[in-house]
Amino acid sequence: MKRTSLRSISLHQRGAALLLAGLLLAGVPAQGAQIRVGTFLQPPPPAEAPALDIRDNAIQLPIDRAIEIALQRNLGIVIQRYTRVQQRLSIIQALGLYDLNATIDAMANNTSSPAATRFDASQAQSQILNFGVQQRTPQGGTVAVGWENSRKKSDIAVNPVSYGSGLTFSFDQPLLRNYGRYANERSIIVAQINSQLSRQDFALQVTDVTQRVINAYWALVNAREQLVVAQESLQLARDLHARNQIQVQVGTLAPLELTQSEAAIATREEGIIQATSTVGDAEDALRQLLNLPRGPLWQTAIVPTSDPKTAQKLTVNVDEALRIALAQRPELTSQQLQLEQARRDAEYFRGQLKPQLDLNVTYGYSGLDTAFGDAFNQITGLNFRSWSAKLSFLYPIQNRTARAQSASANVAVDRFQALYDQERLVIETEVRRASRALDTAAKSIDAAVKAREFQEKNLDAEKKRYENGMSTSFQITQIQDQLTQSRSSEVTAIVNYRTALAEYYRATGKLLDQQGVVIDDPAEGDAISKRFSFNRAPLPGEVR
Repeated sequence: MKRTSLRSISLHQRGAALLLAGLLLAGVPAQGAQIRVGTFLQPPPPAEAPALDIRDNAIQLPIDRAIEIALQRNLGIVIQRYTRVQQRLSIIQALGLYDLNATIDAMANNTSSPAATRFDASQAQSQILNFGVQQRTPQGGTVAVGWENSRKKSDIAVNPVSYGSGLTFSFDQPLLRNYGRYANERSIIVAQINSQLSRQDFALQVTDVTQRVINAYWALVNAREQLVVAQESLQLARDLHARNQIQVQVGTLAPLELTQSEAAIATREEGIIQATSTVGDAEDALRQLLNLPRGPLWQTAIVPTSDPKTAQKLTVNVDEALRIALAQRPELTSQQLQLEQARRDAEYFRGQLKPQLDLNVTYGYSGLDTAFGDAFNQITGLNFRSWSAKLSFLYPIQNRTARAQSASANVAVDRFQALYDQERLVIETEVRRASRALDTAAKSIDAAVKAREFQEKNLDAEKKRYENGMSTSFQITQIQDQLTQSRSSEVTAIVNYRTALAEYYRATGKLLDQQGVVIDDPAEGDAISKRFSFNRAPLPGEVR
């Protein structure tokens, strides 16, 4: 960034104009430029330094590059990325509900008991090997196919060894409580909602880091410009002291005046010390956000280098800003998702109030013979069929658990509705406040420029009075201090406009778009989203 002269007021005026133009639009990404940040697992930030432009023993850093580095390396985003991936994996975990399960049962026994009659066996052996598969259905039922095999041996003379085999189909289905798709797939839907919430949390984290980098960048600009202002103020004091020394030597000024100018120099040297420390703090704050590796980069100065562009202040339409914010703010989307899930849960727990009625149906074929092959042929020949149907009914007399859960779920709907309304009100208030702050910051720039111009004219006039013996060093020093303050206020006003602009874009949900930041976060599957869609009434103020 171009620096003003330490000696010339006219140069300071031109420098201030350049600073005004640069700060108003510097950092806006070039047309079509994008900064991409993904939510998939990536290696932690490398220990080596990111690609930086280091010239003249300083890091030459434009604001868009600062944002890009932060979104690649900031540890807050790294941590949020792990959470995002975990929530995405939780959907796959929940889909395990529909995994096909294979079952195998093997058993062997040997019994010895006294025989009551000659037709009873005193010695018996059996071996059983059963296997099958079972699958959950979307409506909450279970379908199973099983193959049963057994071998039995006893000390009965007639048919001491027999083989049994059977093929069984079974179906279990709840008909009242726990019937239906949502009752069965609730865990999947909850996992999906949590994943969508983590998506919004990731967007919030990226937005927060982006805004903090912008604020830290302009805070560094402000600190460096304030140091320039302090150096200019010191130079004015030194120039006055040099003039006083000459006048004292020629006898046109009392030596007491030197004390005044020397005190002014000491005071302004102290100001430079403080301003230098502020620059160091601002650089460290930006380094921390960028997560620069430990080492030389923490001792290398950072110079903001965003090129000045044509200054054009933003005109705010509050109604339009409110509409955009309500449509784009991640916080409101998160509250909406939680409200929708609370409504689903209320519907689910209302279903738990129903009595339990379960249907069990089995159908199969069996075979029994002294040879396994013959028993198998009986099954394949469909010789011996069997079926059964069973209804099981359970009615909880008090049903206190289900009633309490349903009542609690209804309360949760009202609570999340209130949270949604609260978040909406917070967002509307933030947008209005940010809009006013932006307008105030723009007007403050104009007022600060006029104040600085007035103080410069005032100092010129007081210098002429001083040269004609109509003023004193004390009065000159006071006016110099006023000029320094007005220059400082002008720099602060310009930087405040940039931070107010960033806050306005954050409040309206447009900060990432404005900075060209794109989040790579593919949906977990459109088919899943459609499958678990929930028909609901529009939320208050929502456009559908």
